[in-house]
Amino acid sequence: MNWAKRILNNNKVDKVFYVVERDKGDIANSHVHMLLETNKTLSYSEARKALGNISVGDYQFINNPKAVTNYVTKWVDSDCEYNFLL
Repeated sequence: MNWAKRILNNNKVDKVFYVVERDKGDIANSHVHMLLETNKTLSYSEARKALGNISVGDYQFINNPKAVTNYVTKWVDSDCEYNFLL
């Protein structure tokens, strides 16, 4: 994924984990969940710019790491693409 490599080039981003899932309503389409480990706060606009101004529907800081990790990885055993980049 080129966008994952682009955001990793931002000096605030140390690690990227992403999962590409099929949409429930239309399995021909997909969406991405992405977790970023940063060394400084990364704003929504900085993330969008680093991604190449692609659509970013939801952007949140993590308050409960276990809950968000469970949500993001729920389909990892199924037919989905995922990767962890350093």
